[in-house]
Amino acid sequence: MLNFLKKYSYLIGIFLFIIILIKIDIQSILINIKNIKLSYLFFAFLLGFPILITKSYCWNYIKKKQNIHYSKKDSFLMYNVGLYIGSVTPGRVGEISRALYLKKDGHSFGKSMVSLTLDRISDFAFLLIFLFFGLLFFFNFFNNQILIPLAITISLIILLFIFLKSNLIQLLLKKLFYIIIPARYKKSWEVNFQDFIKDIKIYKFRDYLIVFLITAFSWLFYYIQMYIVAQSANIADIPLLHLSIMLTAVGFITLIPISISGIGTRDAALIFFLTPFLVPKEQIIVFSSLILLMYLFHTFIGFICWLIKPI
Repeated sequence: MLNFLKKYSYLIGIFLFIIILIKIDIQSILINIKNIKLSYLFFAFLLGFPILITKSYCWNYIKKKQNIHYSKKDSFLMYNVGLYIGSVTPGRVGEISRALYLKKDGHSFGKSMVSLTLDRISDFAFLLIFLFFGLLFFFNFFNNQILIPLAITISLIILLFIFLKSNLIQLLLKKLFYIIIPARYKKSWEVNFQDFIKDIKIYKFRDYLIVFLITAFSWLFYYIQMYIVAQSANIADIPLLHLSIMLTAVGFITLIPISISGIGTRDAALIFFLTPFLVPKEQIIVFSSLILLMYLFHTFIGFICWLIKPI
């Protein structure tokens, strides 16, 4: 039974989405779809490009610090291929394909994983910090049961960077993984681990700060895009900052591996956050569907990049 749930856990989101559809007025949804402001939606599509360009630029900056040089064009193509493959793999593990590009060009897997790891951690750290302060200052109905775990998680991320610089933690990690890794992979893993630790030490506080600021800039584009998407769905009374905080929380919820592309979980989470603002459920479902459409558009761009520069 447990294996069945693991294998088909994504069906939970689909089941949840069906329940939501049963409980709302389909006719009202059709009316809301008809009233979508297409000019706003078109502009939101266009904003997808600066989002992807900024994110690929951030990844390119991290690679350059390792003396791994690619043109901005190639970095853009490789980054978006990672998004495309990540969208069709469980838990977005397909994004590791970016490291495979680097490995193919002669860099060790450990060295190749550094830029990918720091890029992901930067995204995660920004979203956690933004969500924490957003809930702290703007949503008084959230209590310490949410804020305290968030604060602990943020602290652990900061400590992780400090510990990665520590020889003691490196030794402990090495011993731990040496126990876990199968014997036939120990030799190659040893080399990759050393390369990973060696390149992690390259980065200084200034580098982390620059990466964090570029990441924040890319998310600013995303929040503006989503605000325009909300306008296209005629959700016009929610301030940009409040909507951004809610979408960040929704993003963490959709990371739970119980749906396909957040279908069901994103809808339920948006209903939870937007209903107190007196937004009709039918309008929320249309908004959620448009968010999915933006995600599919980014995936399509990744597919085009795959055709241009396949692994």
